[in-house]
Amino acid sequence: MSVAADDALPVRQVEVRSGPGLTEAAAFERWEAHMSETYFPLAVSPVPAGEFHGWISCGRYGDVEVTAVGSTPQQVRRTDRLIADDADEYLLAGIFVAGRGRLQLGGRVTAIGPGEMVLYRSGRRYRWDIEGRWEKTVVQVPISRLTEHSGLLASEIPDVIGLPAHGPAGLVSRFFRDVADLQRRDCADARLLMHPALDLLTAALRLSSGSAPGPSADALARRRILDHMRANCHDPALTVERIAQSCMMSRRTLYRMFEDVDGGPATVLRRMRVELAARLLIDSALPVGRIAKASGFAADRHFYRAFRGEMGTTPTAFRAAVSERSR
Repeated sequence: MSVAADDALPVRQVEVRSGPGLTEAAAFERWEAHMSETYFPLAVSPVPAGEFHGWISCGRYGDVEVTAVGSTPQQVRRTDRLIADDADEYLLAGIFVAGRGRLQLGGRVTAIGPGEMVLYRSGRRYRWDIEGRWEKTVVQVPISRLTEHSGLLASEIPDVIGLPAHGPAGLVSRFFRDVADLQRRDCADARLLMHPALDLLTAALRLSSGSAPGPSADALARRRILDHMRANCHDPALTVERIAQSCMMSRRTLYRMFEDVDGGPATVLRRMRVELAARLLIDSALPVGRIAKASGFAADRHFYRAFRGEMGTTPTAFRAAVSERSR
């Protein structure tokens, strides 16, 4: 196994191969542990192939993870016990690059081949059957983060959606495949490209040909709140209390709209300000102190703490990495 990481731009590389000194059974046991560490607790079973070889390249970009993964044949299961032991739920986009797989979830069997994409939830019992050597790109994001960004309610995200390799959905899947390939060579450039990741995942959900239900009254209200927050997050005087007043609702109702977000609307507002600061660091030559104020932070120390917490690096290091890659 090898692991490569940069404080600002972490990418985790793993390779497991059976051979002299490592039996196929031991290699697969190690592989199951790496798969569970990369995603969430999983039960992984080998399909006899005479030898085992698997590899993982995983990059994290804020709350979104992109993984290039491949191996010899296997079965991957998410059981009721494993779901009960995991507090978080994720949306995953699985995009096959090579090989084929069948996903059984909720009474449906979704067959996926090269270029095709399937969106599915980790909080549901499922089973992947993958025959032959295979490779796929997997995009993973907490459902709470996706709903916070998109205005969708968790109940509006279907358990499983299969999307074709052609048309608009194909453009989304190719984007993530290219990022997964790029991060193995240049994780800094991959990070720059990942800014629209949540928008693209939202678009993929909306490209599901009407299989997702239409927005509820709560979803529409949440989108209205998010639009107001994005338009005014640069104002340091914008607080949770002012958001509630501007949207003509009680503070209690506002918090109910974001009950799936740890920290509620204050967390959403902080993330919006960090996202605005990241764009300004890329697109302008403003000093970092000016960017802090222009992004709605009342004090530099609050800006530095929030930026590092969300981006995994300091504003200065982030800008330096961007500048270095643009030369």
